[in-house]
Amino acid sequence: MSLLDALDRGLLDLIFPRDCAVTQMPLDQGPFRHLSIEGLAALPRITDPRCLTCGHPFDGWLEGDRSCPHCAELHPAFGRAICPFRALGPVRHILHRIKYERSPYLADDLVAAATTDEPFRRHLAGSILVPVPLHTEKAWARGYNQSERIATGLARHIPGCTVVPLLEKHTATESQTRLDRTKRLRNVAKAFRLKRGHAVDPSQRYVIIDDVLTTGATLHACAAVLRAAGATSVDAAALAHG
Repeated sequence: MSLLDALDRGLLDLIFPRDCAVTQMPLDQGPFRHLSIEGLAALPRITDPRCLTCGHPFDGWLEGDRSCPHCAELHPAFGRAICPFRALGPVRHILHRIKYERSPYLADDLVAAATTDEPFRRHLAGSILVPVPLHTEKAWARGYNQSERIATGLARHIPGCTVVPLLEKHTATESQTRLDRTKRLRNVAKAFRLKRGHAVDPSQRYVIIDDVLTTGATLHACAAVLRAAGATSVDAAALAHG
C-alpha cells in the first residue's frame, strides 16, 4: 500500500468511513478497500466443472453430452475463456456500479478477489492482456474504460502479464444488454480493428479482457481481429459470466 493510500485509509476513513459494496455495512480492517470479509464471501464464484470454451459452470452431475448451450452456436475465435464469478447478485450490482455509476475504483477490489482463484490466475499468467476497447464517444462520456482498469489491475496481481491496448472500436454500436445472441454477434461484427501502427507477435499468447462474458460475442469479435492480424494463440477472460 502506498503512503497516499495509507493516509487515505488512516485519516479520511475516520471522518468518512467506507461501507462494504456488498453488505452496505461499515468496513472492517480486512485486506480490501471496498469489500468486507462478509461481502467477499457473498460473491458467487464459479468452480469446476465448467465449459472448457466459454467458462460457464456446469451445475449438477455431468453425464453423456457435455456440450455447452451458452457457446454451442458461437464457434469463437478465442480458444478458451474463463471467469471467476457469476454475474449474479452482488457481483452484478458491483459491475453495474463500475460501468454506469462512475465507480471504477470498485473494479480494483473485484480484481484482487478474482486473482485468488487459482485456475483464473493460471489462465492469465505470462500473457499479453488486451482490454476490450470502448468507442471514443462512449469512453469520453464515461471518463474511463472499465476493461482497461480491470486489465491493469490483473497485471499488477499476476506475474508475467502485460497490458497492451492493441484494439480500437471504430464503429459505435447499440448496447448489447437487451440483444439476443444472434443480434449481439451482428451488432459487434467488424466494429473492432487493430490500432494503427500496432502489430501482433505470433509467438505471444494474447488474452482479451472484459468485465462480463454473456454470449461471448464481443470477445469473439475482438479475437477475430487478432487472429486476422496473425495471432496464433488467443484466449479470453472476464470477471463474471452471465
